[in-house]
Amino acid sequence: MGNKEYKELFIDVSDYEQPIPFEKVMLLLSKMKSGEYIRMHHRKKPLPLIQFLQESGFDCMIHQRSDIPWEIIIWHKKDTDIERYCLTQFSA
Repeated sequence: MGNKEYKELFIDVSDYEQPIPFEKVMLLLSKMKSGEYIRMHHRKKPLPLIQFLQESGFDCMIHQRSDIPWEIIIWHKKDTDIERYCLTQFSA
């Protein structure tokens, strides 16, 4: 845990219409490795994506922010190191 490095995979899908945001995140999820997480910006709360994540071995945090409508942080549920990192770095 201590000095471990984590990699952020950032994607901004705010300007895309459905289903493009979902497809772009699916591509990132398929390539995500241990120690990596996705930070996504979206113009609305992606309820279908959240449900998919919960059913597919991923977890996420969702924040409404003033500078962008929604920020979603996604990680593998089995990757407890990255989960701790995300919870400490992105908790409000």
